[in-house]
Amino acid sequence: MDAIHTYSFLFHFCLVAALAFPLLSFVLSFYISEKYSWITSVLASFLLLLGTLASAVVLYQAWNHPPFAYRLEWFSLAGYSFSAGVYINNISALMLFIVTGVSFLVHLYSVGYMAGDAGIQRYFAMLGFFTFAMQGIVVSGNLLMTFVFWELVGFSSYMLIGHWHEIPAAAEASKRAFIINRVGDAGFLVGLMIVWAHGHSFDIAALQHMPVDPTWMTLASLGIFCGIVGKSAQFPLFTWLPDAMVGPTPVSALIHAATMVAAGVFLLARVHFLFTVPALHIVAVVGCITALLGAVSALAQHDIKKILAYSTLSQLGLMVVALGAGSPQAALLHLFTHAFFKACLFLAAGAVIHSLHQAQHQSHVHFDVQDIRNLGGLEKKLPFTFLIFVISGSALAGLPLTSGFLSKDAILTALVQWHGEGFSWKLLILAAVALVSFLTVVYTFRMIWKIFKGSETATAQLHISEPPAVMRAPMAVLAGVSLWIWFSWNPFNFYGWMYTNIGEAKPFHSGMVSIASAIWVILALGVAYVTRQVTVGSPLLLNAFYFDRLLKQFVEKPILQLAALTHHADKKWIDGFLHATAYAQLIVAHLTGWFDRAIVDGLVDGVAGAAKGLGSFTRSFQGGKIQLYIFWATFAIIIFIIWTLL
Repeated sequence: MDAIHTYSFLFHFCLVAALAFPLLSFVLSFYISEKYSWITSVLASFLLLLGTLASAVVLYQAWNHPPFAYRLEWFSLAGYSFSAGVYINNISALMLFIVTGVSFLVHLYSVGYMAGDAGIQRYFAMLGFFTFAMQGIVVSGNLLMTFVFWELVGFSSYMLIGHWHEIPAAAEASKRAFIINRVGDAGFLVGLMIVWAHGHSFDIAALQHMPVDPTWMTLASLGIFCGIVGKSAQFPLFTWLPDAMVGPTPVSALIHAATMVAAGVFLLARVHFLFTVPALHIVAVVGCITALLGAVSALAQHDIKKILAYSTLSQLGLMVVALGAGSPQAALLHLFTHAFFKACLFLAAGAVIHSLHQAQHQSHVHFDVQDIRNLGGLEKKLPFTFLIFVISGSALAGLPLTSGFLSKDAILTALVQWHGEGFSWKLLILAAVALVSFLTVVYTFRMIWKIFKGSETATAQLHISEPPAVMRAPMAVLAGVSLWIWFSWNPFNFYGWMYTNIGEAKPFHSGMVSIASAIWVILALGVAYVTRQVTVGSPLLLNAFYFDRLLKQFVEKPILQLAALTHHADKKWIDGFLHATAYAQLIVAHLTGWFDRAIVDGLVDGVAGAAKGLGSFTRSFQGGKIQLYIFWATFAIIIFIIWTLL
């Protein structure tokens, strides 16, 4: 146990409290009677509010101070000691606050959105556990402990995506997410084994000083990256994320903003020092493919949540590209800004869905409220939601005066630095990222236009009203944080308080990049307006190049077949062998029992009987009767005569 820096009791208390409140929410949610299920949502939200306040204190006390580290022995194996610990620096303290804060807002929003849901206790319990698991990844001081929480995040996401498990699509989506993530996690585990084999430590701080073998370290980092590919939905393990949209919308907001998919990017930034140059090149290429694939697929979607899901794929790809280009700061800045505006977009989409569902119940008019082709003209009926959509959508598109403009500018600047001069394959990555930024503007504002500005279609017959205040308040907070002011005083310079304190920023004059980026976005806005009524009908794009079918055929199906085969082998061969062994033991037991009774006991009883008979026989010599004495004397004489004659 050691500490790099001495912190106050308040810091220690708030750190424990920030982690304990979501876990307490998970536990208490199961003990409240269904009759008072509304208490569950209120109590869970209140506990997350306390957790947010505690994490704010942790952030305040840890910011720009030496890292806080706490380790204790977890277990020992084969002479090696494995520790569990906490490591808090600027990045982890900020991420802890964002995870807990966004989760609180999602909890609060869910009070209104999930009201009346039959499984509300299970929902809030798993929401709290999901938050706790993500917090564990953020504060973990070693990779083994990170892997444990990594798996807990996977389990809780499985439960939340399949919350409405009675719907076949929800049950299928949760299963797909679980299976695909296990594929990536297998690689993660191999990477951890290689790290242990060469460093005999999982401690993140200690690994920074580990002697590096380039070949093995490349293999180890690529193994870890496999887990990141699964968790952060990178190519080719991305198909589970759009399918997960069948879960409750607040869950989608939390998964896409600050928890599950963010975990991979956060971990990659945290162990960036392990990645060799060849490994980083692979990271950049994978991120680029994911970003492009997500952006072009979003163009063809009609489901409001799937548009946002594919946009998340694209934005995660941009973060991974930045990490591959050697700029964890740019990736983290975009991760932090994205957490707020993407959560806001999902909650705003949920507000549209919720309001239309309420109106449908009143008017008995039914249509798919998530299909933007059925919507239109909602600006007048949902003016607040429209404003929220515009602000958060502008941040996603990277418009000036938004947080998204700053973080995308940081990524573009990092890529310009990485590329240098001349022509190389890195220039293709830069061009692809510029195209992704352009397409993001197009599909974002096309979506907003079709929902709020287009002519009324199926919604014309409905009496639509804004969602309740408990849903509007979180949206307003997230929209406010989607502006530039929270990240940099200068709306055109990302070198603000956050960027300069989450890593070693390389000096670079980004003025020309900012100007070019602003012009590029304005051009994209023009294209978005001109093509606002255009519907991209390509089945290839609508189905994300059919990668889901490829994964089903070559990943999910073999895994399920292997599972069925092992189950069959277990039932027929292993269970058969165990049963045969049990029957054999039973037969042997019966045989040994019979042998014991018939032979062993018989022999013992026979010896005893013989001894008893012999004793009775010899006792008769001294029986006290004259007749017996005469008989035995005569018998002895006869025997003697016969022996003499012979």
